[in-house]
Amino acid sequence: MNGYHGRILRVDLTGGTTETFEPEPSLYHDYLGGSGLAARLFFDMGAWNADPLGPDNPLMIMHGPIAGTTLPGCSRLEICARSPQTGIWGESSMGGHVSPQFRGSGYDGIIITGASDKPVYLWVSDEGVEIRDAKGLWGKDTFETEEAIREELGDKRVKVMSIGPAGENLVKYAAIVNDRGSLAGRTGMGAVMGSKKLKAVAFRGSARTPIADEAAFKDVKQRATHNIKTSVTGEGLHAYGSNVHMEMGMAISDVPVKNWREAQWEEGMDALSGVTVAETIMTKTHSCYACPVSCKRIVKIDAGPYKMEEGPGLEYEGAASLGILQRCDNLEAVSRANELTDRLGMDCISAGSTIAWATEAYREGLITKEQTGGVELRWNDPDLLIRLIEMIATREGFGDELAEGCRALSDKYGGEEFAIHVKGLEAPMHDPRALWGMSLTYATGIRGACHVNDDNLMAELGNVSFREIGVKATKPHRAEGKAAQTVAAQTYGQLAGSAVVCLYAWWSMDGIQILRDMLNAVTGAGYSTDELLRIGNRAWYLKRAIGNLCGARKEDDVLPERVLLPHVEGLTSNLTKVLFPLMASMTRTKIRNEKIAGLLQQFSDRIMLPNTFKIITITGKLVPWIGGTYKQLRKSDVEQFRTRLVDFDYMLRDFYRLRDLDQRGFPSRERLEEYGLADVADELEKVKD
Repeated sequence: MNGYHGRILRVDLTGGTTETFEPEPSLYHDYLGGSGLAARLFFDMGAWNADPLGPDNPLMIMHGPIAGTTLPGCSRLEICARSPQTGIWGESSMGGHVSPQFRGSGYDGIIITGASDKPVYLWVSDEGVEIRDAKGLWGKDTFETEEAIREELGDKRVKVMSIGPAGENLVKYAAIVNDRGSLAGRTGMGAVMGSKKLKAVAFRGSARTPIADEAAFKDVKQRATHNIKTSVTGEGLHAYGSNVHMEMGMAISDVPVKNWREAQWEEGMDALSGVTVAETIMTKTHSCYACPVSCKRIVKIDAGPYKMEEGPGLEYEGAASLGILQRCDNLEAVSRANELTDRLGMDCISAGSTIAWATEAYREGLITKEQTGGVELRWNDPDLLIRLIEMIATREGFGDELAEGCRALSDKYGGEEFAIHVKGLEAPMHDPRALWGMSLTYATGIRGACHVNDDNLMAELGNVSFREIGVKATKPHRAEGKAAQTVAAQTYGQLAGSAVVCLYAWWSMDGIQILRDMLNAVTGAGYSTDELLRIGNRAWYLKRAIGNLCGARKEDDVLPERVLLPHVEGLTSNLTKVLFPLMASMTRTKIRNEKIAGLLQQFSDRIMLPNTFKIITITGKLVPWIGGTYKQLRKSDVEQFRTRLVDFDYMLRDFYRLRDLDQRGFPSRERLEEYGLADVADELEKVKD
C-alpha cells in the first residue's frame, strides 16, 4: 500500500507484550494518518472514558503518508491521548529527526497502553521490538537520556524521544523531547508517558516508504523546495526563526506583555527579538530532517550566571512566554530558562503562563508568601524564573502547585479573569485583541487554546488565503467573515495533522494544491481538493465529538474576559490595518519574476525584517486613516475605543451556525453522518447532562 507500511504496533506495558495489527485500508484513505487516524482508533477503543493518567489511556505515536519522507516540512509525527491537562482530546506535533527513523522501523504508528511497575523504554528497530529497563535513566533530563540510550545501543544514528523529570513527576504540561530541543510540547503528553513509567522510545530502521509515483514525487519536492526558498515567510523563518514575529507582533500589540496586561513593550522586544538573538548569542541554525526552512536557532552563552553550552535557542513562543509575559528583558536568562524547559521536558507556553498568573495573583494578594513557601513572586526576576522552572519539574514546594497549571490554581485561589486558558490549555502568545480570528481559534480549538491546529494566525496576518476554496479574506477588527475563515483554517489544520506536515513549511508553499500533489505522488490515491477538505472536516468533527464525550460543552467555548477587553495598562494598537495589506502584498508566491523576487528577498532580509516594528509604526503615523499609534492610544479615553472590543459573541454564533453545533456544543447527527460518523452520533445521543 503506497505511502504506508500497513502495520501499527500495539504495546501493553502492564503485561510487557507487543503485537502488530493491520488497519483496514479504508481507514487510511478516510483519515490519512497522523492525529486524524489516531482519533478514529481512540474512538473505536472507547478511550474517552479512560483516566488521562491511568493505564487505559492509549498513548498514540502516529505517522501520516508523507511524514518521514524527504519532502520538505514532513519530518514530523503526532502524539495523541486523552490529555491530563485538559481532560479532553490531546495531541501534540513533534519535529526534529526522530520521524524518518520511526518511519524506517516499518510501522505507521504505535499504540501504547497499560503501565509498567518500573521505568522502561521502548526500542523499535529492524530487528524487532523490545521493552527495556530504564531504571538507570529515571531522573535524567532529556538531553542526557538521548545520549545515554544511544551509548547503550551502540549506534549514534538511533533517534530518541524521551521525557525529563517533569514527565516523571506528572507535571500536567510535561512534554516529550527529541533532538535536544524538538518538542511535542502541548497538552501534557509527557505526563501520559510518565504515568506509564515509559522514559523513552528509541528508533532505528531502514524500511522505505512505498512511493506510488517517483517522478511526481521528485517534481513536487522540487516545486515545494523552490516555493519555500522564494517565500517571504520561509525566508523570514530561515533568517530569524519563528521569533521573526516579535517585532511584527509587537507593532500590532499581538505579543502579550505582563500576563496580557500591557499592549506593547518596545524595550522587551529589542532585547528578545529574533534579530537580537541572531546578532548576539546564536552560533548557527538547525533544521528538522530534510527541511530547507531551517528555522531552529542554536545558541551559546559563554560566561556569567546564565552560562549554557551550545544548545536550542529561543523560538517565538519561548521568548514571549518566558520573557515578555514575565516583563523580563534579560536575553541570557530567558534563553537559559527556555533551555531548561527543553531539558526538564515541559511546555514553555504553559510554564510561562502559569508563572505569570501566579506572579499577578501574588501581587494582587490572592496568594500569600506563606502559601508560596516563602517565595516572593515579582515581575522581571530572572533568577526566580529559572528557580521556579526547576521547582515545577521536581514538584518542589510551591512548584507542586504550579505544576497543575493556571486553571487549577485559579479554581483554588481565584483570579479566573486573568488565568488565560481555554479548557485548561494555556493560550499561546498571540493576542485576540490584535487578531480577532484568534478568539475563535482559541475558544473552539479541539484541544483548547492553540495556534497551530488551524491556519487562522497566518490568515489574520494576511499571509495565507482561502480564496482557492471559496472563502474570502476578512478585515482586521471586523467580526464579519471570521467564522467562515476559522472553519476553513481548522480544516487546513486538521489536514496538516493527518498528513503530518509542518505548518511553517506549508505556509511557505502554495496552498492546498501542493499538499494534494504531495499526497497523490506518495499514495497514488488521486485525491481531489474536495476530498481532502472532507478528510479535514471529518477529523475536526470526530475530535470535537470526542471532546464532548469527555465532558466539553458550549459553555467551555469561551475566552477569559481579559483578552477581549482593552488592556489594563494601555490599549491595543490599530496597526493591523498596515500589516495586513503589507504582508498580503509581500507573499512571495505571488511574484512571478525571479529577478524582482530576488531583490525583494534582499530587501526583506536586510531592511524589512530587522526593522519591522519601526516601519509599521512610522507608517501608522504618516497615514491618518490608520487611526492611531501606540502613544496616541495610551493617552486616549477607553470609551473612545469601544469599537476595539472583540465582538466574540457574534463570531461564536456565526461559527456554531456554520459548524451545525447545537446548544450543548455537539455536532448534529446530520453533519456527522455527512462525514461518515454515524457511530459517533450514536454515542453522543447516549450522553445525558
